[in-house]
Amino acid sequence: MNAFNSMARQWLNLGSKDEYGQQRRIEYRGRNLRASRTGGVSLRAQTKAAGINLTANTNHGVRVSRTIGRNTQLALQNGRLVFRGRYGSGPTKLNLSKTGATVSTRNALGTFNWIKPNRSSAKVLGVQVRGKKAANLQMIFMLLQAVAALVELAIMLFLLLVQAVGVVARWLWGRLREMPFALRQLRRRVAVWRGRRQLKSSNGGPDARKLPSALTTPEQLLAACACLVLGWGRGKPVEEELQLATHTLPITALQQADATLQGWLDTSTGLTDAQGLGIASLLGEAAAQQLPGADLPPLLFDLDDLALRDGPKNRLQEDLLAVFADAAGLRLTGRSANQA
Repeated sequence: MNAFNSMARQWLNLGSKDEYGQQRRIEYRGRNLRASRTGGVSLRAQTKAAGINLTANTNHGVRVSRTIGRNTQLALQNGRLVFRGRYGSGPTKLNLSKTGATVSTRNALGTFNWIKPNRSSAKVLGVQVRGKKAANLQMIFMLLQAVAALVELAIMLFLLLVQAVGVVARWLWGRLREMPFALRQLRRRVAVWRGRRQLKSSNGGPDARKLPSALTTPEQLLAACACLVLGWGRGKPVEEELQLATHTLPITALQQADATLQGWLDTSTGLTDAQGLGIASLLGEAAAQQLPGADLPPLLFDLDDLALRDGPKNRLQEDLLAVFADAAGLRLTGRSANQA
């Protein structure tokens, strides 16, 4: 059986595939014998001398040919002059002959001639056809290829559209998630602007552009913020908050900061929420200008920890911390940011 398969493959090309993976043309091509469905059975002999090929075929007669250039052949067959040229490196080639020029394209089915379709060829299951039948088969084949290409293009465009929609949706979702924070930040900025105007216009109020020179170190700024957030933020005298003193915030620092703020502000009429937010923004700007960037997050964390030691923070304390962070170029995240 294996010997028979090998003989069939060698003699008739059965099971032999071309470059497109299709069954090759079923035919026999020997040294002196050729047999095919369209050409029948013929005997042939060929010799070459002085660059001239001489071929004799029982079906086609005698042909004398010579290659006069690359892919160009001039021949004399049975007294008839034949000129053939085939040029091109891809599947589409230019064909020259005595009758003119044509363009043909090779595909998995065969070859389609765009200028003279009846010169096309098609191969189905190893059986080759030519002429009008081949042209019709080629047009059907290329139409199916075009439909498949359009479907593939439509799928690619759909996938690109889905990806684009996904990118836009993620961008919109990110903006929507940012919107609550942006709105809260806008509300705080408006309140800070109002508070600074009130501070500037109040009798004995501070200059809205600077803080006392006594508040220049991390400890002093932390103490001033603690007095503002822990004392005024909870509506308690600062003396009641001295019990929150730690090794990072000594009692003396709290007392000095409280005295500095009392001397700087006229608190006889009390502070409004907007004025307190204005002071928090001044402290944040001072911290950003006077302290190294690496010292700002620890200062904010220490202040947040101090506020939590006396119980959960109220809304005003959250706003004071958020305004301080905004002015210092920081951003609260997590639970504090969600509540701010």
